[in-house]
Order: sequence, then structure tokens, then C-alpha cells
Amino acid sequence: MTGRHDAARIRTTNSAGEKFMSIHAHLTPGALDGVRVLDFTGVIAGPYCTRLMADLGAEVIKIEPPVGDLLRGASPRRQGKTPYFGQLNAGKQSICVDLKKPEGVELVLQLVEKADVAVQNFRPGVLRGFGLGFDAMKARNPKIVYCNMSGYGQDGPAAGYSAYAPIIHASAGLDLTMISHQDGMELPLNGSVPFADYMTGVHGTTAILAALFRRERTGRGEEIDIAMADVIFNIQAYELQESQHDKPVPRQKYRALRAKEGFFVVNPLSPKNFLDLVNAVGHPEWLEKYPLNTPERVENWGKLMNALEEWASSRTATECEQIIREGGCPVAKFNTVLEALQSEQSQYRKSGVEIDDGAGPFLVPNTPLRMNESEARIKSTVPALGADNHALLSSWLELSDGRISELEAEGVLCKPEPHQ
Repeated sequence: MTGRHDAARIRTTNSAGEKFMSIHAHLTPGALDGVRVLDFTGVIAGPYCTRLMADLGAEVIKIEPPVGDLLRGASPRRQGKTPYFGQLNAGKQSICVDLKKPEGVELVLQLVEKADVAVQNFRPGVLRGFGLGFDAMKARNPKIVYCNMSGYGQDGPAAGYSAYAPIIHASAGLDLTMISHQDGMELPLNGSVPFADYMTGVHGTTAILAALFRRERTGRGEEIDIAMADVIFNIQAYELQESQHDKPVPRQKYRALRAKEGFFVVNPLSPKNFLDLVNAVGHPEWLEKYPLNTPERVENWGKLMNALEEWASSRTATECEQIIREGGCPVAKFNTVLEALQSEQSQYRKSGVEIDDGAGPFLVPNTPLRMNESEARIKSTVPALGADNHALLSSWLELSDGRISELEAEGVLCKPEPHQ
């Protein structure tokens, strides 16, 4: 487990976001500056979608129930807060509304009238049951772009099934695809990294931006339906096409190679890569000994990997990486995510930055979206539950502080969580 001192070594700011913001001072506002997003999402897929929009300058309003986003209760925790939630919700505002109360629904519909986008990832029909489906929002704002994210889509026999990433990985074939690339394994790999969630979030953002672009030409909003299962189908292109052949063609597996210390992987995809590899390790004879352009290429690939591992047995993974990389062949040693953020390239790109959730600063990856003229960055603050009830409702709806306090007293709004 990584300690505070390890994380401190790769901090790029003196105070959360301060130094990073200074290097963006010459940029114009984000590409989505002025776009207003109502975020009804929770956990990972939806929050990541809307976080990316916040990175690009959108005003994202997280509309949470009285208990808050489920991810607020996740570990790891420090002073009652989880940086996991913080990383996925940085740069947003939070209002806390009880949608079981008609007054809460009406309040949200008034916000819809002022918004550009609504995003939700409840099971199909749940938000509609509160009176906040696409048709209800469209009646109040015909220009609204309404994005649904769910496990299996908004209709069909599986539409109502609950699903998180591990369920989709299993049902959509990803886990058995992964095991097919391992030797001698029968039990599917543990699905701890939620690929489906993050990929679905990216696809959701893409569809929303397309709908906003269309709206510029037509003046009309539209409804979007993103299914996690469809996303996972689309990242298994080779495996799907291979499965439709009577005689699948074997292919080489890019396995981890053991060095004296650590592991590394090579990927000599082209003939030139292969030539660069064998020359880099000082064995040009391997080009003819283990040819990769013959029917025996898979068998030869295995022999080549064994030979490489023997060559690496007297070298560290770092040394192997340096030698092979200087020769021109794609290679990488296996890193932890913290080690990767410590790399020279990551430091150069400011890939790791600090944000603050009220319990102190912590390290997160900066946005992967980089623009040369408009600002794109993860913002440095995280909203406490309901922290923006007063500021947002007075700004968007021109409600008085007294009226907002009444709504909090009536339980339509929950009182803000203290921001420590």
C-alpha cells in the first residue's frame, strides 16, 4: 500500500491546483464553457462522463439524493471523505434534492429549463418514474440533450437488469476473452478494474458532444442510449471476428517476461520492430532462428519469448527496457500506477496533479484531454454534498436565501454537508 510520502514525491503543486492552473493562464476558456449539465449519475460511468465535460469547461451540477452518491461511502477514506469520489467528481457543483417529494421534482424541472444536458445512469425507468424522463424534460426544454447509461440499454428483455462493470465484463464476453490470452487458466480472471464503466463514460461524452453539435444545426435536443454491453462488444473486434471462423488462426500472446528484477513486455508487431529487437539484444541470428513470417510463427514466437527471458535473466526490467527501447522496438517494464506517474514523461506532461476535497490535497491523474488553445484540465476542488444549494438555486432560479432555507427545512433539499 502506498504511503503519504510516496505520493508526495510526485506532487506537482505547492497548493492544490495552483501551479498547474498557472501554466494554463494563456488559454481561452474551455471548449464547453457555457454548457450547463445536470448530472443525476452515481458511482463511475456517469460521473466520469460528466467529469470529462467539467474538464472541458462545462458547468456540471451533480443532483444527489439525501444519502448522496453511493461512491461517497467508498474506501479509501480520510477524515470521512474518499478521494475515489473526488477523482470522479472534481470540478462539479452539488445540490441535494429529495426526488420523492413533488416539490423536489418541480425544482429540478425548473433547472432543466436552464440546462443544456441531462445525464443519468439509473436502471431504465427509475428516473422516469420520478417524472424526470426524457419526455418530461423535453416538454420543459425542447433543446435538452438527455443521455441514458445502463448495463444493457433502455429496452429489450435484459433492460431492467441491474449491472455494474464486473457483471458486464462477464456477460459481454470480456472475461473469457481475457482468459483466452492466458496459458493454462480455466477460471476467469478477477475483474477488479472497471473497464466497462470508464469506457461507457467516454462513449457517453462522445454522444453528448455529437448531440450538442447537431443541436447547433437543428435547434433540437435528443435522447441518447448508451449500453455498457454494447461498449464492451466494440472493444473485442479481433475476438469477435476470430470466433466466426471455423478454423481460427492462432496468434502470438504478448506475455510478461521475467527479468532479474521485475517484468517487461515487448511488441515487435512489424518486421522492422522484430529486426530492431534482435539487433538491440545482440542476437541478429534470431531473425532466422525464430522467423515470424512462416506458418510456425506462433510456435516460434513462444521460443523467441523464452530466449528473450533467458537474455533478461542477468538484467533488471529497467535495463531491458532501456536497451530494447534504444534499439527501436516497442517495450515497457511493468509499473504500478504510482510508478508510472513518477516517470519523466508523466512529469513533463503534468499527468499527476493535486485536488482538494476538504480533507486535504491528494494526487489524481490530470485530464487525458489536452487542447492547445482552450483550457482542458481537471479542476482542483470537489463538492461536498449539497454544498451549492444556495449559490446554484439563487443563480439559476433566482431563489432567495430564505426560500432555499425553507426548502431545506421542509426536506425538499438536504442541508449541506460541512466542507472540512
